[in-house]
Amino acid sequence: MKTMIKTIPALACAMWLLAGGHAWAQEPAAPDQLPVCQLDPRDSGKLAVEPCRPAPPVQPRRSVAQVIGRMPVQRAAPPVVPMAPLPPSPAMPIPRAPQPIGACDTGGCRDAAGARYNGAGNATLDANGRICHRNGAFMQCF
Repeated sequence: MKTMIKTIPALACAMWLLAGGHAWAQEPAAPDQLPVCQLDPRDSGKLAVEPCRPAPPVQPRRSVAQVIGRMPVQRAAPPVVPMAPLPPSPAMPIPRAPQPIGACDTGGCRDAAGARYNGAGNATLDANGRICHRNGAFMQCF
């Protein structure tokens, strides 16, 4: 039993050394020994050979001094030129509510109150010359 207890750690150490040596044997080849990466001519989404190394640069990289420019000077805002207030503008007429159309002919339509809308199609003019729009059975002037 005592010899068995002594041999178990020795066997464990030997197995550990063999496993470690096996793992080192499976390491990938040095990058210089790998082929340069190229696309598979039959399938452009895959590499022709894996593993591979990137292609060497066409020209060696050169260092360039980093240039950090200064922000432009903030100029003062231009002076505000005082302007006279504008005269009050005439009040804009508010469009009336749509009026139901009574009857139409080739020259225009009449609403239920008898007002005439001259024109053809959806665009007409009322008696005051305002543009009116026909929407189905209703007429609204703007």
